[in-house]
Amino acid sequence: MRLALGALIAVILLGLYVYSVVVGVLVVDCVTTPACTRYPASAFTAGMVQVLTLVGGLVSALVIAELAITSPGEQVMARALESAPSPRKQNAVKVVTAVYLLVWLGAGLAAFVVGVMQHPTVLQPLTDFGLAWLGLAVAAAYAYLGLDPQRRPENDSNGRRESRTRDVGEPHGAVASPGQA
Repeated sequence: MRLALGALIAVILLGLYVYSVVVGVLVVDCVTTPACTRYPASAFTAGMVQVLTLVGGLVSALVIAELAITSPGEQVMARALESAPSPRKQNAVKVVTAVYLLVWLGAGLAAFVVGVMQHPTVLQPLTDFGLAWLGLAVAAAYAYLGLDPQRRPENDSNGRRESRTRDVGEPHGAVASPGQA
């Protein structure tokens, strides 16, 4: 029950996020098209700006948090299932998670391409969110892959390059010695 309620809330927030991105893209398209009146700049209301920034940030935080605690190759959200879930539940979680991530990726990419790359001066909230989304997408990739931008390669005793990684619990900038990694 708890998993279903959490999933419902997450999907509702994702829907609000996607709706605000789609309206933003439609407004940009209309404003840049001569004689278009269906989606004027005023169609992107102050409420949509708040939803785009607040809910978009919450959805992105959920994605980053889930990817950060999932090892590469491991099923995202697998830990939310009971110890011996049925194949049906496993597949349902796998499908919902994949769709969620793809929708987040698609909407964020649309905001970035339209708001930043194509029309950066037309709808500032879409431009701002597109830039923020790019940073969040990079953070999500770093979190999932376990990359640390502070990591520097070192030579091992045989002269080969060896990377040092941060131990769990160490602050950024602190690295484990090569034998501890």
